[in-house]
Amino acid sequence: MEIKSPKIVALSWGMFFLAFIALISTVCCQRGPKAELDIIVPNIDKVVNAIDKRNFYNIMKPIRRTYSPYARVIELEESNPDEILGIFCDTIFQKNVNALVHLSVTKKAEKSKDYVLGLASSLGLPVLSFDPDYVGALENPQNRMVLQLAPTLYHQAQAMLKFMMTFNWTHFTVVSTTDDNNFDFTAALRSLVKQNNDVNILSGQFRYKIMKEIIFEHDDTESYPNMTKRAVQFLKRETPKDNRIFLLHSSEAKTLLDAAAEAGLTTYKYLWILTSQSIGIPTKRASRSFPVGTIGVSYLSTDSDYVDSVYKKAVEIGVATWVGALQKLNGRVLQPDFTCNTSVPASQWIGGQELYTIMRNFEDLRGTVPVSFDQNGLSRNVELNVLNVQIGRWYAEERTLNPKLELKGITWPGDKKIPPRGRPERRFFSIATLEEEPYVMYTKRNEKGACNPPAVSCRIVYNRTLHGDDPTAANGTVQWCCAGLSIDLLQILRTRLEFDYDLFEVPDRTCGVKDQNTGKWNGLIKTLQEGGADMALTSLQITPNRAEAVEFTVPYLETGTAIIVSLRNDTISAYAILEPYDYGAWCLILFISVHSVGASIFIFEWLSPRGLDQGRTPMREHSFSLFRSFWLIWAMLFGAAVSADNPRGVSARFMGNVWALFALVFLASYTANLAAFMITKNTYYDLEGITDWRLNSPLKHQPPFKFATVFNSSTEENLRDNHPSMYKYMRDFNTQSIKEAINLLRRGQIQAFIYDASPLQFQVGIDKNCQLMLVGKPYAMSGYAVAFPKGQTELKEEMDDLILELQDDGELERLRKYWLSGPCYSKQRIGQSSQRLRELNFTSAFILLASGIVLGGLLLVMEHLYFRFGRKYLKKYDKCGCCALVSISMGKSLTFEQTIMEAIDLKKRHKCKNPICETSLWKIRHELDLALLKIEKLNKELRREKNLNALTSSRHEAEGSSDPLPIGWKDNEAGAWSSDAIDAKHGEVENLRPETNMRRSPSYTQAVTSDPTSESEAQLQEYSDLRYNDGKVYQKVDNDEV
Repeated sequence: MEIKSPKIVALSWGMFFLAFIALISTVCCQRGPKAELDIIVPNIDKVVNAIDKRNFYNIMKPIRRTYSPYARVIELEESNPDEILGIFCDTIFQKNVNALVHLSVTKKAEKSKDYVLGLASSLGLPVLSFDPDYVGALENPQNRMVLQLAPTLYHQAQAMLKFMMTFNWTHFTVVSTTDDNNFDFTAALRSLVKQNNDVNILSGQFRYKIMKEIIFEHDDTESYPNMTKRAVQFLKRETPKDNRIFLLHSSEAKTLLDAAAEAGLTTYKYLWILTSQSIGIPTKRASRSFPVGTIGVSYLSTDSDYVDSVYKKAVEIGVATWVGALQKLNGRVLQPDFTCNTSVPASQWIGGQELYTIMRNFEDLRGTVPVSFDQNGLSRNVELNVLNVQIGRWYAEERTLNPKLELKGITWPGDKKIPPRGRPERRFFSIATLEEEPYVMYTKRNEKGACNPPAVSCRIVYNRTLHGDDPTAANGTVQWCCAGLSIDLLQILRTRLEFDYDLFEVPDRTCGVKDQNTGKWNGLIKTLQEGGADMALTSLQITPNRAEAVEFTVPYLETGTAIIVSLRNDTISAYAILEPYDYGAWCLILFISVHSVGASIFIFEWLSPRGLDQGRTPMREHSFSLFRSFWLIWAMLFGAAVSADNPRGVSARFMGNVWALFALVFLASYTANLAAFMITKNTYYDLEGITDWRLNSPLKHQPPFKFATVFNSSTEENLRDNHPSMYKYMRDFNTQSIKEAINLLRRGQIQAFIYDASPLQFQVGIDKNCQLMLVGKPYAMSGYAVAFPKGQTELKEEMDDLILELQDDGELERLRKYWLSGPCYSKQRIGQSSQRLRELNFTSAFILLASGIVLGGLLLVMEHLYFRFGRKYLKKYDKCGCCALVSISMGKSLTFEQTIMEAIDLKKRHKCKNPICETSLWKIRHELDLALLKIEKLNKELRREKNLNALTSSRHEAEGSSDPLPIGWKDNEAGAWSSDAIDAKHGEVENLRPETNMRRSPSYTQAVTSDPTSESEAQLQEYSDLRYNDGKVYQKVDNDEV
């Protein structure tokens, strides 16, 4: 066995080891795609030194297996555009950086902020920015890809309001200067205030109020003393009198606070809360310009180490967010391809939007550096400090965005241990009022001597008749209770503005009218002018004359002058049954449609071969005429159960079915609408308004039209100034109160009452019988407002703001609906009322029946006139029987048969009154009898010949036939038909003499006997041409004619 030398073995093992090391190096050194992040910061030692690059390795460790990450810190020297553009071209573009982190913490860095963000936004490059003065926190820009790491002005405003809520401060004033981004700060406050107030709108628990936003105009060229002096005047002029809390956002905070001290606005009653921009970088020793007790909200603190930690944490949050986004990409490469070596402008990077969205949605709350953003790209994990000036030093308190705010050891303004009230001391006002429903209504106190809510205590003028020996009577007044819309509004004003009051009734019980002779006022206006009250609150309408005498707030309720009338006795229209359709519809249905369809059916029937066949069908087979067609149409239209002749033709019947469908629709719609018109109609004076002729010319109305208003009211003042003739006429009817006028209106002593619209609306709503109604259009539109003596503009403006706020919140609309909507007003329907149907409701139906009776009588008269005078003239022209096509009854009346029947009927009923008439009548009867005898003789001969021929033929058939005899015949009878039998039969016929009991018949032929025996009757029935009816025998007569 060959033994190798030790050198060869060592060399072999060395080669193997080198190969293994090379293999391991090859595997381990294979890296993923590059991913680089640039961090742009100002070249300030405090900022640069705060960044610990060693922590980047640990933050980027989760992506080192899939990427080759690298974070580069770039320091800005000059922060000018050339430098920034050079950084983008030489570094960011060359290294294919896909995201930036930018810190803006100094005045110098603020200039670079706009360049960096603007250029990155145009290229589509995501930026994680630390900018405490960031503008646009409330916006959601579509193309701006910025994630904000710093606490913005929005966060600071949120912290300030949270701090105020802790001490129940609701009212504040915002102070800023023109050179700062004041709009973003005030917009944030407005948004947060609205959000809070909308949530608490129903409960009304805690609601902020921005009393005023004042902006001081800053001038860099102005000297400090001059600017301070101007600021003092500005603050004195613009600051609301009752404001106690100021929110200051200005880089010139020291100037404004010095001015505030000279204006007396930094005492223990006032508190100033400053933003971080107003404080700057806080130091342990505060400037003398900041008064003791000043509160500041800042992301910085007096501790330098804490300041360093803020910058350090901001950078680490930016890097962690970028790393989290790359983890979501899972090795996918998102790198831009920008260059500055071309004349073509760089297009926006499409992948930047995707990377920005991933970073914005990334959230890591469990890591060493919590990361979370909202939809606007604002960080949810910001920290703010509450700073407090104590004995010339800034002290930091707990961070305000923690779940629970705990403040300890705060020094308040004036070096006090308790916080200021935030509002002025509770004030006291004397308020004059006047009764007028539903604004102010007087009620008695309960048994315990208190007022039942929501009524409040008030003093009203003592009246012995009304109040008797009231124990509360003192100084001409008694203690009662007041309730109503104005009282509810007063309670809201009292709560919001924090004041107490003494409510009393004005002595002369009038609103106030100016005397035309002396120019002096009375009522509430006089009380305010003489200083008897601080304000007046009731249904006090704003008028031009009153506005010159006192101060008015904005109207809290709109009103005008309206007219009210009373419903008169309930009646129903005499044409109620016709009102479901208008006159045009009735004419179309009852005249055009009925007659056109009736004529169409008759024409179709006349032309139809199964119908009248153009007159070829005899009337005895099918009786149908134009009038019978109309009768059929009317019967179908109203569904009448009457006998009517129907057409035979298919087309006529189809037309009848179409008409039946039309009649169904007509009756359904008619009956459905008839109920609405059969109810009671309320009649009233439907005045058009103040210009109605009955108001301007009342004497032309019979009887004269009477109307009134209330003495010393705004309505009387308006009518006196604008309608003097109307005012002069109505003075005799005017009343002292609304109640008196309403009573006169109900009794009919006046026909109309003119007054303010809203009190009249209330009276309509509460009327017991719902007999009152507003008519016409309101005019002289105005409003009700709170009145103050001249010069009290501050209190007026304070209430103006609150009333406008109540309007926006819908509180005033709620009060209006609650007090002015009564049951009658809400259910009222003009001209109608829901009542039981009485006999008056059927007036139109009774009129229809009466009209039918009268019309029937007229038709009867016309019928007599036709038969007496018109028929003989019509008979001359109707030679072809055309009248029978129009009316069968008319056609019959023109025939000979009808004439004979009428003559017979006339003979029965006519009685002569003189011998000449009797002689003439006998002669006519004699001639008639002779004619009848002759007719009967001829009939007898015809009958005899016919019977003989029939008997002879029967005998011959019987003899020559071998068939069996008919049932009932015997053999001997069969042979007995000899000539003698035949002669016997002839004798029986001869016995039927017309001379025996002859009388006229109402038919075409004549009766020949009036009392035949039963045997002869049986024999006569054997002959087909003889008919028996009512004890008479008729020949050649149909049964229907007897």
